[in-house]
Amino acid sequence: MVQEATDSGYRKYIVGPCAFAGKRPERPVALACILALGAIFILELMTPDDVVGALALLPLAAAMWMFSTPMAAVNLSAGALFFTLAILLEPRNRLTLLLVAIPVLATAASVRLCATSLSVRREADEQQNEASAPPAVPRLTCRELEVARLAARAYTAAQIGQQLHIGERTVESHIASTYVKLGIRSRSELIRMASILG
Repeated sequence: MVQEATDSGYRKYIVGPCAFAGKRPERPVALACILALGAIFILELMTPDDVVGALALLPLAAAMWMFSTPMAAVNLSAGALFFTLAILLEPRNRLTLLLVAIPVLATAASVRLCATSLSVRREADEQQNEASAPPAVPRLTCRELEVARLAARAYTAAQIGQQLHIGERTVESHIASTYVKLGIRSRSELIRMASILG
């Protein structure tokens, strides 16, 4: 959460690892990747003298990066199937297609390993940040916060009133309001919360 606020501008345009995993657009986008793979291999069959199968790396890498493991596996299987069909249907380019298929599929698998590793690490970092984050202070007015800080330092209501130039009853009213907002009942609890109050 903190990282999102401090990220530089370009990061908002980059899709994170496993970004579509379990989300509604995952299946349509996965289908689009498979259709792109199919179009690349139709183009491969239409141009027997050229090897355009290497373009399959683009939709495969995108699928490996963005999707959940089952959808990534479906896309990788589709890519392997299309390469196998191209190798069988183009006898003149079998060796070339095989030499293209191996690094394309291996690179796609490597992208998947990176995506899952980064996704797991990001989740662990988020959980650690949530666990180490100080408890949120409910919205106190500026005056309530001033009074609470002084009260947490063991000042009496009279001393707080003199320092802030307000009446003692007003100080007590602010302290009572602060207790309600913080969900506490005593000055000792307020003193223990001094670090949150700043």
